[in-house]
Amino acid sequence: MKWAAAAAIALMLLAAACLKAPSPPAPPPKQPIKGKSPTEVVDEIWRLGTQGELLTPDGWRRACGFFSSPTPFPGNKVILVMSNDWGPAFQGGSREDAAEVELGYFAIGKIDSELRYTDTPSKYMKTAFAYHLVPVPSYLEMMGPDGTTLVEKKPVGYREWQIQGSPDPQWTTVNTAIRYVLEKRDQATDPTIKKNADQTLAKLLQMH
Repeated sequence: MKWAAAAAIALMLLAAACLKAPSPPAPPPKQPIKGKSPTEVVDEIWRLGTQGELLTPDGWRRACGFFSSPTPFPGNKVILVMSNDWGPAFQGGSREDAAEVELGYFAIGKIDSELRYTDTPSKYMKTAFAYHLVPVPSYLEMMGPDGTTLVEKKPVGYREWQIQGSPDPQWTTVNTAIRYVLEKRDQATDPTIKKNADQTLAKLLQMH
């Protein structure tokens, strides 16, 4: 009887201890996803590229805001040239915390820092590229008077879609490449660069 009573008391103490033990904290609720959809994010990157934004430090910085691993401005060493005909982006797959967006384009050629143009071997073959996106916390950034120095960054309470990885090499489309070469030719003092620019323009003007 004494053994049974002791066992009963032990069980009662164990039950009381279990009742007093704190329960594990509930996981915090996920922030809602707002802003641009996955396809709109990819289309925005291509809009920036079409407008020549990837060829300037400020435009490159804005584009990097859509990527998980931003990189410094490359400095126009090599610029890829895409056809004016591209897209539209379409969503190939999606889960709660991941999305895949595909976009088709024609890679035509490239322009180097001496304004020489080289054809891409597969210039007549359409390429489909898959972008992988994930939702990440969104922040409000306050820049300094110079427009480039970050002075404050605070969360805004929701997530937005971001492309995994770093931006592709610098690129733009044919029409913007023509404007870029014209501008660089006018700024150049080296006759060789001016000659390269004229030859490049002659080729680009035959494309679309």
